[in-house]
Amino acid sequence: MKAATYVLWAFGLFFVLGLIGSEGFHKTGVALSTVGWGMLWVSLYRFVPMLFDAVAWRQLFPAGRRPPVGSILTVRWIGESVNSLLPVAQVGGDVVRARLAAKRHGLPRSTAGAATVVDFTLALLAHAAFSFAGLGLLLARTGFSEPVAAFTIALLVGALLVSALHMAPRLGLFGLLARLVGRIARKDEKLRTLAGGVQALDQQIVELHRRGPDVFIAFCLKLSAWVLRVLETWLIMRLMGYPIGFDDAYIMESLTAAIRSAAFFMPGGLGLQEGGIMLLGHIMGFPPNASIGLAVVKRVREIATGLPGLAVWSYVESRDFRHLLDTSEQPEPAKDAAAVTRRTGSQL
Repeated sequence: MKAATYVLWAFGLFFVLGLIGSEGFHKTGVALSTVGWGMLWVSLYRFVPMLFDAVAWRQLFPAGRRPPVGSILTVRWIGESVNSLLPVAQVGGDVVRARLAAKRHGLPRSTAGAATVVDFTLALLAHAAFSFAGLGLLLARTGFSEPVAAFTIALLVGALLVSALHMAPRLGLFGLLARLVGRIARKDEKLRTLAGGVQALDQQIVELHRRGPDVFIAFCLKLSAWVLRVLETWLIMRLMGYPIGFDDAYIMESLTAAIRSAAFFMPGGLGLQEGGIMLLGHIMGFPPNASIGLAVVKRVREIATGLPGLAVWSYVESRDFRHLLDTSEQPEPAKDAAAVTRRTGSQL
């Protein structure tokens, strides 16, 4: 498995280098130099849609046990960094953030897991709506050409898969899986424990879906986060000296994101994301150096925000600095001292 991952990563890297070389490394360098310190603003802006995603995820936790916004944003940042830079099929970061949320806030794993599973499926539904709107704008702009037809078919298939993924937990898929594991592993203590955990997760997911207003609010926040990502593309193109309208930026961002999701098997979507941007830029009549510049700046932004996120993850995992992720008020020292005095007196 690791060998296949390295092969895919190497293939994607060579493909990206080939795309840049075909347009000229000098032209790409000029585009990047034009952005200059604007890269800092592009990187910082990423935390705006990330905040909306974090608040949407927070909305899915029980009302009385929702983590602080700063904490949930930090965990969300770590999860996105893992998905962007590590070969985890774009879902490993969700596992990491569920585990961190449970560990750092004393939540049952089933509660954190259910909130993360529903958050993941809502993100896919919002992504599908976002991408279909982008496809509609592209059809209105270019007509139903062959490349657009391929995008349409791919998005229709993706929408069906997303719908099935969203409905599966609501129909009790995890409960069925738990029962099957329980029957197979009657004499295996570890598997029975696993089945119990899956059953608890299933119950939490079913219960969460009954909280209609919270799920609806989370979906709206997810959709808003996707739309806010459009401004990143708009900003990058403007910084490179190729100002475009919001509709063009929407098409590029929404359909590039769709390609990135379809390329889940490729580490970081390397190569396929860049190729998709080049194809979309060609369809929309962008200069080739503008398209490849956009692709490279987006990749640099991922690294600029992802590496610090991985560093924070390493720091949090290696030491028990709870205050980094927990901003709740701590007991006052005076009260603690009084409590100790009372306990000492009672022992005497």
